[in-house]
Amino acid sequence: MLFSTITLVIFIPLLVLLLAVPVLICVYVYRDAKRRRMNPVLWTLIALLAPTFLGFIIYLLVRNPSADCTCPNCGADVTEEYVVCPRCGAKLHAACGRCGAPVEPDWQVCPRCAAPLTQPQADVTPPVRRKDRTLWKILVAIIAIPVVLILVSLLLFASVHSSGSASLQYVTRDELYAQLDGEASDAVRAWVEPLDARDDRAYALCYVTPGEDLSTYCYLVYVPGAADSSHTGFGSASTLLGTTVKLELQRTGDSGGFYCIQTDREKEPGLIVTVDGKKYPCEVTEVEYNPTVYTLEAQSTLPQPSSAD
Repeated sequence: MLFSTITLVIFIPLLVLLLAVPVLICVYVYRDAKRRRMNPVLWTLIALLAPTFLGFIIYLLVRNPSADCTCPNCGADVTEEYVVCPRCGAKLHAACGRCGAPVEPDWQVCPRCAAPLTQPQADVTPPVRRKDRTLWKILVAIIAIPVVLILVSLLLFASVHSSGSASLQYVTRDELYAQLDGEASDAVRAWVEPLDARDDRAYALCYVTPGEDLSTYCYLVYVPGAADSSHTGFGSASTLLGTTVKLELQRTGDSGGFYCIQTDREKEPGLIVTVDGKKYPCEVTEVEYNPTVYTLEAQSTLPQPSSAD
């Protein structure tokens, strides 16, 4: 449930932004075409009506590139063909002394009137090419939003279509030992006896019963100082990264009980234990007997010691 809520919180703003991208493209095309002295209404309609951003791509390919310049003195919009800025009169380009056509510094003859170009021209400051940050933002949005939507959709699909169940039961030591057979009870006693020295971590025994589609995983979880927690949170989640089973406890100072977990999964889940909101390291030991109170249809028994001949 929490995962689905987080996914929706991410998915809804992305969907709104995806719907807003065509509007941003239309505003950009209209303003940019008007500045380049192109037909802004026509190109805006092309960008809006052409499918899959095809109209926007065509506009970017055919638009006049010479309007991407500004005057270095006053910032007015100019083209590369301007000899002087029409607003402040700053000299932007070398010009022929006879006809006034723009020329390059290394030219020897004017291509328009064939006059010789012998005198070097000073005080020439070329136009500054404009940095179109708005275009880059739109392009990033066009590329990034579908990718993120695909990833979120995959996460939703994995969460919705994940199979399996999980259950939790708390038992005291005496209750557990009374329900286990003698050998399993002795094995659990021997396992838990040295664990009380560390109260900053969790311990678990894991018993697996393989199945055709789903395997059954039984965990006996022991957390020193967090037995019989009055506020216990329990749940499982499946994502593309795998399945997790989470046990949330509060510190009680009591070490006299266990938490039995049973879950049916395709693959072994990750076991997460938190105490007072802090994640504890969890040492999981796989065993060949069922250490929990859950009854399984088929389970192995403890290996019998071999007798000497």
